Amino acid sequence: MIQFDEVSKIYQHNGSDLRAVDRVNLTINKGEIFGVIGFSGAGKSTLVRLVNLLERPSEGSILVDGEDLSQLSKPELRKVRKRIGMIFQHFNLLESKTVLHNVAFPLIISGTPKKKVQARVDEILEFVGLSDKAHQYPDELSGGQKQRVGIARALATSPDILLCDEATSALDPETTKSILELLKRVRDEYNLTILMITHEMNAVREVCDRIAVMESGCVIEQGSIFDLFSNPQHSTTKNFVRSVMENELPPSILSGIEERGGGRHIYRLTFVKEKASQPIFSQVSKRYQVEVNVLFGQITELQGIPFGQLVVELQGEEKEIFRALEYIQRSVTVQEVEADAG
Repeated sequence: MIQFDEVSKIYQHNGSDLRAVDRVNLTINKGEIFGVIGFSGAGKSTLVRLVNLLERPSEGSILVDGEDLSQLSKPELRKVRKRIGMIFQHFNLLESKTVLHNVAFPLIISGTPKKKVQARVDEILEFVGLSDKAHQYPDELSGGQKQRVGIARALATSPDILLCDEATSALDPETTKSILELLKRVRDEYNLTILMITHEMNAVREVCDRIAVMESGCVIEQGSIFDLFSNPQHSTTKNFVRSVMENELPPSILSGIEERGGGRHIYRLTFVKEKASQPIFSQVSKRYQVEVNVLFGQITELQGIPFGQLVVELQGEEKEIFRALEYIQRSVTVQEVEADAG
């Protein structure tokens, strides 16, 4: 388990304090994939480098399995760092060394016997699907293969924690998907805790159990994937969710409804679990003198839970619309779409 307790990282810039990380409190549970997302400059990369003390916190404490790393001696810290693997956006491979040597490097410098090094490298390269690339050099590999080497190298010392700093940002979408699937296998088969830093909402949606959203060094929102995607609270979180789950109406549709006159009754309906497949609108049409005009709709799964949204216009007399809304609200969440929404 990783715990951030009121952690700040402060740099001096032109005589002033720059808080790259500002009073962060987070708990990453053992065996989960935890995502930290934010735009450039949010402080997320600094945050991940604090875990293994590549950056030391200016304030607060970071505990790994109950140990405050900043209180450890240098030999104790080196021992703990063997339990923390790290992969990077630009791979950071030794270009003059073969794949085999890149993966073996952390074992060699830690004094592992040669026979054990070879056995471990063979095992890890098979796991990441690169057994046939052992004697090739990085410049002979694709971006996805290079990142697999990076993952293999990070796993060589059998860590408990894997830190991923923008690990898929330099890859195309198809390769990104394969790397994310590999990271899930790493967690499931090696029982690792993974802390993943990214600015890609699709990446956290695919693999993370929980996420934190950062802005200006602060954690502004955190929770499960389902909670943050289905009901984001902060405007920055809403922008991230909107980037992968477009759910806004084009202004042309709204203006067309306005021009038609006769009142404006547009609502966003959120369906969760079994409610996503219920024929609510056919029931509404039978019970009330209301017409339902579906303007937008989508259904997806978040962490295996069906989740859908519809934007509808209700047409009819005010009294009937009110009665229909009362009925709909018994089953789903209803939110009126504001006049300036778009």
